[in-house]
Amino acid sequence: MNKYLMKTTGLLFRLCCLLFIIFSSCQKDDDLPEIKTFPENAKLKQILLYSSIDGEEPICIVEEYEYDEFNRIYKVSSPKYQDGIIVGVIEYDLYEYNTIGQLVKITIYHSNNNSPTGFFILSKSLYTYSRHGKKVKELIEYPQINSFEYLLFRYKNNRLDRIEKYDNTDELENYIVYEYNASGEILKETSYDKDNQPYSYTLHTYYKGLNIKSDVYAGKDMVHWREIKRTYDNHKLIILESTELSPVSSAMSYVWRYEYYED
Repeated sequence: MNKYLMKTTGLLFRLCCLLFIIFSSCQKDDDLPEIKTFPENAKLKQILLYSSIDGEEPICIVEEYEYDEFNRIYKVSSPKYQDGIIVGVIEYDLYEYNTIGQLVKITIYHSNNNSPTGFFILSKSLYTYSRHGKKVKELIEYPQINSFEYLLFRYKNNRLDRIEKYDNTDELENYIVYEYNASGEILKETSYDKDNQPYSYTLHTYYKGLNIKSDVYAGKDMVHWREIKRTYDNHKLIILESTELSPVSSAMSYVWRYEYYED
C-alpha cells in the first residue's frame, strides 16, 4: 500500500476528524474481535477505526466503498457522526475511468451547509498516463481557493523511481525516491525537500510477497517516528496498526480493520 498515491488531502482530513472521536468514544475491551476469512477476490467494503488492537467494538467507519458494474471502485464515502451516531456523510469521492479502464479522475466532495446540494468540491485529481499505461501525472485542483498542485511520476528500468510534487507556480516542493530489493519490492522510500535534503524515510518489510511492516524515520536525527504493522488473511489486508513512537509527534496511534464483501 502506497499512501502517497492515494487522495492524501481528503484522507488525512478524515483521519484527523475520526481520531478526535477517540477522546470521547474510546472504550477498553478485553476480548479480541472475531477475525473473518474472506475470499481472495473479495472487494473491500469498509475500513473501521478501533481504539486499540484488542478493541472489540469499532469507534467509527473510516471509509465505505461502492463499485460499478465492472467491479471498479465508484464511490468512497466517510460517514458523519454526532454523539456516536451516523447522521449523514461528511465526505465522499467519485471515481471516473476512461474507455480502457484507467482511473482518470477522483472528485472529493465535502459537506457544507451553505451549499444548495449540501456539499462543495474540495478537490479534483486528474490522472495522465503514458502510451505504455504508466501513470505519469496527477493534477490536483482546489476549486474553493482557485489553486492547484501536481505530481510527476518518474520511472527507471520500468519501475517507479521518484514522485515529484510541484506547486501552482511550477516550483518543486518535495520529492520521494524509491529503492527496491532483489524481488522488485519497494524496500525504501526517502522524502526530500526542494533543496535535496532528506527529511524522512520509510523501510518496508515483506513476508511471502506481502508488506507486513513499515518503519518511518524522520526529523533532523532521523529518529524512529512511526511503526506500521499489517496483518493479512488469504492475501487480504485485514488489520493495519499505526503506532507513533516519537514523543513530539502530533499524530495519534490507531488501528484500522478491513471488512470485505462476502459474495
